[in-house]
Amino acid sequence: MKPLIDGVYLNAAGFRNYKLYVAAPRGDEAPPLFVMLHGCQQNAADFAAGTRMNELAEECGGVVLYPEQCTMANTNGCWNWHKKQHQSADGGEPSLIAGMTRQVMAEHRIDAARVYVAGMSAGGAMAVILGQAYPDLYAAVGVHSGVPSGVAVDLMSSLERDEQWSDSLRSGRRTQTYKGQTRNRHDRLSWRPRPRGTPIEW
Repeated sequence: MKPLIDGVYLNAAGFRNYKLYVAAPRGDEAPPLFVMLHGCQQNAADFAAGTRMNELAEECGGVVLYPEQCTMANTNGCWNWHKKQHQSADGGEPSLIAGMTRQVMAEHRIDAARVYVAGMSAGGAMAVILGQAYPDLYAAVGVHSGVPSGVAVDLMSSLERDEQWSDSLRSGRRTQTYKGQTRNRHDRLSWRPRPRGTPIEW
């Protein structure tokens, strides 16, 4: 397996680091891009190891982008999906993630029709925001243990609102949601590398 490539993206909203995995190309076919957003108390390398998306990329000749939250922006490493300034395309973290998505697309000749975003927990909530804010950029959204956008103003209120999906999915984006049986299950398991031979769940 190839090593992850370190990168950084900068715009008016600030900067964020990212890690990138580029699989071997499949002939002249333009590759798909998977944007993967980690949860709280995780980082890009954790999420790459835990989800094993790099293995999927090798199967389809794809590219995987792992944006990384800065602990100066959130001490727990969470994406700030619950704050108003990070809930639209006007700026904030959505603009940073979308900007680095476009940067990677340009640098790696990505198939614009096959750009996907997915995330877990806080990353899942941010993935929903990105799907709504940039419907022409992301073809589909995957959410594990996230919450709909606009239904909470802080982390505590989000715990009471994580079932209100109907209004949040009217953007027309194809969206797949996943939910565990217990709320803390993904906190214990998601970051750990899964043994080889076990199914890839994303």
